[in-house]
This record gives sequence, C-alpha cells and structure tokens, in this order.
Amino acid sequence: MRYWALAILSALMVAFETTVIPYISIGGIGPDIIGSLVALVSMLNGRQVGLFVAVVAGLMEDVSSGQFLGLFALVRLAIAYLAGAAYQKVFQEWVLVPMMLVFVTGFVGGCLQVFLLASFGVPFESYRVALSAVVFQAVYSALLSPLVMRITCSVDAYVSYVSERRKSLQP
Repeated sequence: MRYWALAILSALMVAFETTVIPYISIGGIGPDIIGSLVALVSMLNGRQVGLFVAVVAGLMEDVSSGQFLGLFALVRLAIAYLAGAAYQKVFQEWVLVPMMLVFVTGFVGGCLQVFLLASFGVPFESYRVALSAVVFQAVYSALLSPLVMRITCSVDAYVSYVSERRKSLQP
C-alpha cells in the first residue's frame, strides 16, 4: 500500500477514535482502533510499513491528546514491531489469527502504556483495575479487528486498483 494512503487512513482512524469511540465505549473503556490498525498493517504488509503507520498515527494521537508527547508513538512502535514479526508467518486468512494478534498486541501495548504513565508519575487507584481495563480494551479491540482488517484490505485493494489503472492509461 502506498504511504500517502496509509497516512490518510491513519488520520481518519485517529479522527474516528477521538470522536466516535467515546460514544461506543463500555464502562468508559473503548476499543483501541489505532492499535488494531497498526497491528494489522504490520501483519499484512510487514514491519517497515507498520512502523510508518505507528509513527504517523502515534504522533497524531499524541497531538490530539495534548499530554505526554511521544507516549502513543512509542507504544504504537512497540505494537508494530511485535506484530511485524507475524508478517508472512501466520495464516492471515483465518479470522481468528488477526483477532488473537490484536489481542496480544493490545495487551502488551496497554501494559506498556500503564508502565510509562506510572513512570511519569500518573497515579492509579489500583494496578489491578488498570490491568483489568487493559484486558477489557484488548478483548474489545480484538472483537472489532475483523472490521478494521476489512477496511484496511479494502483501502489497499482500491489503491492498487487506482495505481494499476493509472499505469494502464500511460502511453
């Protein structure tokens, strides 16, 4: 997939996560759509493409949150690196494999985020509550990952189609 299309898709997903996700959250915990996107792009297209999406989406998330600049970018880079290890090594066609990958990367990313926030001095009422929120968010993200994968594959197919069409029109 072309990098400009990934940047636009990342911007749309960040906009979606900051505007729509708070309305579909359960108990104040919503899915991590950006983490799912980073993990799935890394799994489908490789570590290098996943790291690009991680940097772009992570910095956009950092700017939109207004706190701890670089926190989301660092967490997304860890997710992309971890999920990129699955590139061409797993059966991507099975719906359960991407869901498991999104769960694992969501759990690892959530734990890393809690650790970094605690390192910055953010108080937690209980680490048990924080861990249960991380698990719930990872499960919620995994359940929505087939939809994110469908969107990602559709955008990839459309960009490939437009690129091939443009090449065929060249003299």
